[in-house]
Amino acid sequence: MLRVCLATGFVTLLDSAILTVAAPALRTELGATTAQLQWILAGYSLTFGLALVPAGRLGDRLGRGGPLAVGLALFAAGSLVGATASDADVLVAARLLQGVGAGTANPQVIGLLQDHYAGPARARALGAYASTGAFAMVLSPLVGGGILSALGPAAGWRAAVGLAAPLGLAVAVLALRVLRRGSTGAGRRTPPGGRVGVGFDVVGLVLVTLVTLGLLVPFVAEGPRAVVLPLSLGVLVAAVGALVVWEPRYARRGRTPVLAPALLRSPTYVLGCVVAAFSFGAALGYSAVLMLFLQDGAGLSPVQAGLVTTPGAIASVVAANLSWRLFRRFGRRGVTVAVGAKALVAAGTALAVAVAPTTTVVAVLVVSQVLTGAVAGLTISPNQALTLEGAPGTERGVAGAALQLVQRVAATVCIAAMTGTFVARTSGAVPGVLDAHRDGLVVVSAAVAALALVAWAASLLDERLARPLDEVEPPVAR
Repeated sequence: MLRVCLATGFVTLLDSAILTVAAPALRTELGATTAQLQWILAGYSLTFGLALVPAGRLGDRLGRGGPLAVGLALFAAGSLVGATASDADVLVAARLLQGVGAGTANPQVIGLLQDHYAGPARARALGAYASTGAFAMVLSPLVGGGILSALGPAAGWRAAVGLAAPLGLAVAVLALRVLRRGSTGAGRRTPPGGRVGVGFDVVGLVLVTLVTLGLLVPFVAEGPRAVVLPLSLGVLVAAVGALVVWEPRYARRGRTPVLAPALLRSPTYVLGCVVAAFSFGAALGYSAVLMLFLQDGAGLSPVQAGLVTTPGAIASVVAANLSWRLFRRFGRRGVTVAVGAKALVAAGTALAVAVAPTTTVVAVLVVSQVLTGAVAGLTISPNQALTLEGAPGTERGVAGAALQLVQRVAATVCIAAMTGTFVARTSGAVPGVLDAHRDGLVVVSAAVAALALVAWAASLLDERLARPLDEVEPPVAR
């Protein structure tokens, strides 16, 4: 079971990171506009997040093996469509389909780990999941860069995008064999009122979609800002207001809303979600920008750009494997310190990139990536474990899905905002001239530092409110 969970995380993260490496090539080959590039990179996170909560609910009710396998099959199908795309809009649609598949599969992983582990043992299992994802981040730039270098930009980006198809199908078959109904820790349960059903909160999901689009559209729309911004703000305010009214009403009917009131009443869960969202969104947004900077600005090949980020990914793997020890010894205090260190590293990176000689900027980024990877690896799984400990036991699948939802919404907005900012600031710059692209990376690095400060403040507040570590549920074997 654990191997299936780790393989699912590995495949979905490998594909996402490979596309980041291939972004400059596919933008050139497909003639993608800035908005299309933003949708290609951010659309995956959008539909990934929107699929999480209904998929988590489906796994809670019907068992996790079937939804996990179906999600992986959709993910593989999207990869195949993307690899054969004839224009940028087709690739956007393929990435949206892949996001639905990944968003259907991944809450089953979180649910399985919650069903079978608790306390520090859960943190250790989540650490293995995080380290597997970090290992995918190690391989993806090297694999993607190698494919692009071997096949050239035109065929290389298609092969890189299509790599997820056979991998996703293989894991789907394995999941069907291993995760039989009744062995996954989840099964059909009777909801309040004696009715059996999945009970999707369709209205809540639509409202969450509108909230996300209200945040996203200002960064990807190509129309007049004077029209786009007021319209997006109006949609955002109306959707948030309707969500606040609708969700409690839906819960009072004995059903499970997208944002369950029981979850929102837990300070530990809410603050942990804030930490996860700001950290995850900043990491994915910066990763996309860094690959554009290294290839378009520094003039590195895809393989060379991958080598710049590899040491940081390795540091993240090592730190993720040690993070459960941090959780067991320091609890939330360890997360607070690590997130604060990430803010300092990001601020230091912005300063160093701004003042360093041109010949040393790439070396500065290597060091920055190592430090960022280390503190990120120490943060992810302990924060997840602490956050999920604050969720009611009856909502474990939905709690894990909602946690990933806020992360993916943050990633969608951060990827679009950061790539849009970088492209706008480097518009007209000569490719391969590093100084012409430096300003864009400095601004994005400063934004990452600001987001990390928000995450640090949320973690510090939870630290003040959290129960002592020895009151956390002890590990159990199931």
